[in-house]
Amino acid sequence: MAGIACAGELTQAGITVTLLEKEPVIGGWAADYCCKATDQCNRCFVCVADKEREGVRLSDAVTLLTNHQVREVEKNGSGYRLRVENKVEGVEKEVRADAVVLATGFKPFDATQKGELGYGRYADVLTGLDLERMLRNQGSARKPSDGQVPNKIAFIQCVGSRDESIGHLYCSKACCAYALRMARVIRSQNPGSEIFFYYMDIQPAGRLFDETLKACEEDPNFHFIRAIPSKIYRYYQKPGLMMRSLEAESGTIEEKFFDLIVLSIGMEPNPENEGLWEKAGLKPGREGFVDPATCKDGIFVAGTVSGPKDIERSIMNAKQAALSVLRYLEGQS
Repeated sequence: MAGIACAGELTQAGITVTLLEKEPVIGGWAADYCCKATDQCNRCFVCVADKEREGVRLSDAVTLLTNHQVREVEKNGSGYRLRVENKVEGVEKEVRADAVVLATGFKPFDATQKGELGYGRYADVLTGLDLERMLRNQGSARKPSDGQVPNKIAFIQCVGSRDESIGHLYCSKACCAYALRMARVIRSQNPGSEIFFYYMDIQPAGRLFDETLKACEEDPNFHFIRAIPSKIYRYYQKPGLMMRSLEAESGTIEEKFFDLIVLSIGMEPNPENEGLWEKAGLKPGREGFVDPATCKDGIFVAGTVSGPKDIERSIMNAKQAALSVLRYLEGQS
């Protein structure tokens, strides 16, 4: 999404752009996200992302190359030479540019690494990304096991973030906001549903977050539980999934049944970036994302390649990157 927003900003300033995308379509993970409006817009920025994507796709100032993987970025005089492979045809080509913006994003945490939470073993344990796709494509939340509407749903925060056991001590910043917004969509569609929100701390993100949080706190069917779930399993004498957790306030172990459990997975550095970083002279920071301070003349980064961000912050960061590109090009002329 950051690459698209940066490209759009540059074209408005009269710059021609080549947008290289390794997937068949542009938009990154945001292309799978759902609108989280209920009776009002909740500022999730998915509609903005869709609009930005369509604008770039139709722009005469953008050369769009999908299914193209960047293999190498090399300084070439005052500009750069990029070695690019067409993944469909298996042939390489060369792209030249006066400046390069790396907006290669993040990797969603693989929830199967937390085996105790049952993802990949129980159909009704979803990730936040799974639920995003379900709401976007099907319009409502359903239990994958039988297609029924779930009435009792748990959201578990910080899956893959703030977890010393896997070496991820950082906050992914977007998870609380997207989980609360999707939970509100479920409550709006099914007023009889009940939400249980398991968290360590609530991390604000984006505009209207406080209003979203307040609306959830005032909802009698929305329960905030400061606890760390330790195990999810199926109890065959009763339908649904059993979840065991240690509740922070009481210090007791609690067990509850749920129809659907949603794991709010965080963001990881994209492992495909490492080769590009080295060839472009960039280095990772402490958490493994690229350190913007290591950018050289004519090389810029945008979006989650430098760390976790939601859509709004990714777009803002991309527009800042576009401004930096314009200043650099002005200095070269």
